[in-house]
Amino acid sequence: MAKVKILIEGYAKKLKNGWVASSTACLITTENKKIITDPGCNRKKLLEALKKEGLTANDINYVFLSHCHPDHILLVGIFEKAKFITFDTNLMYDGDLILEFDKHILGKDIEIIETPGHVLEHLSLLIKTPKGKIAIAGDAIWWIEGEEQVFDIKQKDHSQAKGMNMDELIESRKKLVETADYIIPGHGKMFKVQK
Repeated sequence: MAKVKILIEGYAKKLKNGWVASSTACLITTENKKIITDPGCNRKKLLEALKKEGLTANDINYVFLSHCHPDHILLVGIFEKAKFITFDTNLMYDGDLILEFDKHILGKDIEIIETPGHVLEHLSLLIKTPKGKIAIAGDAIWWIEGEEQVFDIKQKDHSQAKGMNMDELIESRKKLVETADYIIPGHGKMFKVQK
């Protein structure tokens, strides 16, 4: 089974005219793959977290990108040997080779699912682990600093990103909570799904 480790717990602090934010970055390991999810934009924290795991950027086989916002994708370029699984009409980039991918390309225990709402093109992962099924939700679910982290299917999306659709976001959240035992949000702490 796959293993999931949170390398960086995502954070998002609203400023008067902007944000201080970087996404949750996870390391998924399978029998033959090392996968980074949403590497974010805090280079120092990411490199330190990889070093703690005894890894460098060159050890990573795949980078999974949930959506297009820079606080999730800015550091993709440091993973020069990796293939990139993207939200971009569900395409995989291997250098300049662009291919469609199957929802289980990352492994039989890892499923890529569409979770639109925060933005139109948004993906999440469902991973079977010894602990149970973990969803890496990207910004289908996230909190800002200081906000009480209590899950509500209709909680506000603070970014109000272009293309944000609350009805689609609610449906995506329903899909995640119906299938996962634990959810790792784009910003905030992992939580257990109450069923």
